[in-house]
Amino acid sequence: MWVFTYKLDKHGNLTKCKARLVVCGNQQDPGDLPTRATTLASTTFRTLMAVTAQFDLETRQLDAVNAFVNCELDEVVYMRLPPGFGKPGKVLLLQKALYGLRRSPWLWQHRLTDVFRSLGFTPLAQEPCVALKDGVLVFYYVDDIVFIYRKEHLAQAEAAITGLKRQFEMTDCGELKWFLGIHVVRNRQKRLLWLSQAAYIEKVANESGIDLSTRPPETPMAETELLPTPTDYPQASPASVTQYQGKVGSILYAAITTRPDVAFAASRLARFNSNPSQIHQEAADRAIRYLYHTRDRSICYGVGNKALVCASDASFGDNTMDRKSSQGYIMMLFGGAIAWRANKQDTVTTSSTEAELLALSQAAKEALFMGRLFKALSLELNEPLVIQCDNRQTIRLVVEESAKLDTKLRHVDIHNHWLRQEYSSGRVLVEWVETARMPADGLTKALGKGKYQGFIRQIGLQGIKDQLESVRRMEELRDRIRNPQHHDDVICIKTGGRQMRRH
Repeated sequence: MWVFTYKLDKHGNLTKCKARLVVCGNQQDPGDLPTRATTLASTTFRTLMAVTAQFDLETRQLDAVNAFVNCELDEVVYMRLPPGFGKPGKVLLLQKALYGLRRSPWLWQHRLTDVFRSLGFTPLAQEPCVALKDGVLVFYYVDDIVFIYRKEHLAQAEAAITGLKRQFEMTDCGELKWFLGIHVVRNRQKRLLWLSQAAYIEKVANESGIDLSTRPPETPMAETELLPTPTDYPQASPASVTQYQGKVGSILYAAITTRPDVAFAASRLARFNSNPSQIHQEAADRAIRYLYHTRDRSICYGVGNKALVCASDASFGDNTMDRKSSQGYIMMLFGGAIAWRANKQDTVTTSSTEAELLALSQAAKEALFMGRLFKALSLELNEPLVIQCDNRQTIRLVVEESAKLDTKLRHVDIHNHWLRQEYSSGRVLVEWVETARMPADGLTKALGKGKYQGFIRQIGLQGIKDQLESVRRMEELRDRIRNPQHHDDVICIKTGGRQMRRH
């Protein structure tokens, strides 16, 4: 079938109308061939942006034109002729991968990876969508490709880009400014880089139908616990469920991409997707209004601690319905957050010590994975990895020789022994910090205004309204110079009741 879309630039201006022939992959026989394609992890992207800021690296972005059709199909696939080209009794035998086919993403990823290998790049074992060669790093998300390199490696980067353009038709976008809807803002003089989703948040808020003129909330969620809809209440209508799930999905994307300050709210709201009440709708509206009024708040890299900061926390038994605990962790590199998570623990624990132990185990696993990624990137950081915890008893269970966790919960005992093993081997250290200085505190509970502002400062979020406005004006001016036909500004001069127009 045909899919017709309007292609817009980053300012929302129409650039072209596009018709794309798409296959209905849902009607295709699944078969036994692999279909899963790897995509770049958001944690890896943020890590690379932190490194770019810290070492003042150059960036170059390319976009593959009609990426999937560059791949030869390795199976027999027939397709009906699209509307406008119908011939009775005739079908098409596909030779190229089209959008919608089950195997198209897999074929494109392997084709692109093979091309990078032929150019001398070596993919990372920890992250297949990142490759290195002679001081030049490339990462990609489907058809968005970005090269990162030092100024002295410009020749090597140009050679790689030229080789890539010989294989595929590419649109050269220049310096990296937008990636998957994330605005990359830089101050090269101060070696600062911000990741912002202001445009995405503004679009979501305006399309939600929420009244945005009311007094903005100071936190994304009230401190009162959000509970399920009572069983004696009527079931939410399908329209209400769809509306609520759309709101939560929009909040969740911001929470996992650039806004760790709403991670706990997104985690809590997502628990009521199947049967939201009016109270849940209003809680989701509050989170969206909070995001809208703080949309310029962005992760900042290039300032602060030069070491890796990792912290875990738990809120014991805070879910009154099942008495499970909330947990969270955050990892910060060069002043900004690169990884975080807020979730409910899978099991009930019998003390805050056990809850903190489970949270610490989750953080340690992520920290060890990130450590391997840093080594693959030749990034030398503090070793062993240090994880902050605000529970002294939990730390004692990990570091003291005579410590023994007295519990009947076998899985907790396993976490304890695994952490002790990693500590004994020197791969992980655990450091106590007071709760007031715990950066993961806001990932485990809804905080009041005062504590919440401290949480924002600790995780490296900054409001950059002036920088975003300045960048917008500069980009619009640059676009006017490059494409004057798209900016037919009309200056109206009123003289004697008449209007004279000058282009």
